[in-house]
Amino acid sequence: MRLQGETSEKQVLPMTPGTSVTVTRGEPQPQVIDVLVLDDSRFDAMFIQRECRRTELPVRVSIAPDMAKFREMLSKRPYHLVFIDYLLPDGDGLAAREMMKDGSQNESAPVVMISGEARHDVAVEAMKGGCIDYKAKSDLTPDALRQLILRALEVGAQVNKANLQEALDAQRQDIVSAMRDVIRQELGISGQKGESGQIREVLQSYGMIAEDGDTDWEEIFRNPATNFVFRTH
Repeated sequence: MRLQGETSEKQVLPMTPGTSVTVTRGEPQPQVIDVLVLDDSRFDAMFIQRECRRTELPVRVSIAPDMAKFREMLSKRPYHLVFIDYLLPDGDGLAAREMMKDGSQNESAPVVMISGEARHDVAVEAMKGGCIDYKAKSDLTPDALRQLILRALEVGAQVNKANLQEALDAQRQDIVSAMRDVIRQELGISGQKGESGQIREVLQSYGMIAEDGDTDWEEIFRNPATNFVFRTH
């Protein structure tokens, strides 16, 4: 039986009646919840894998026994939740957390720092390092794991929503900037031909107005901070 870095279809559990993964209204339910465990102890890693199966969620647990395997597995797929053992023979959990920021797939993946025994200093460092929680391994019961997984899904949904909004805002700014350049150029050409008044009338007829209602187009397009409201007729 393969234990290290093992991922198999047997690790995927079907949804049971009455079980819901959704924690943010309107977000799609993942068919499989991918969880990655970084732990050099086979016994501890298999314990977490087994307890995750008992959460009655469709969890697929992958195991990385060392930092090198951890880096490799981070590059293969995005994970909904990552458990990182604080004490590792080739580094520590904080270094592993920083390693996640090197890749694009899991730089924002929720992380739970774990250790063999509860330590206040580790908890403080973990939270400062951006982890969503810190747990002693003995506290990782099915109920606790279920709550952590659902919480990680919620955090992931919020991050995805923020990233999408940022991309939409950037796209909108690009469109407005391109339109501003084109219209400024047209106004310059029309001014030389004595047709600027006609151009202004056309622009206004299409509902392109500044948010404050100003219609001084030369001033509007000279100001790079100008925003527009577009209306349809």
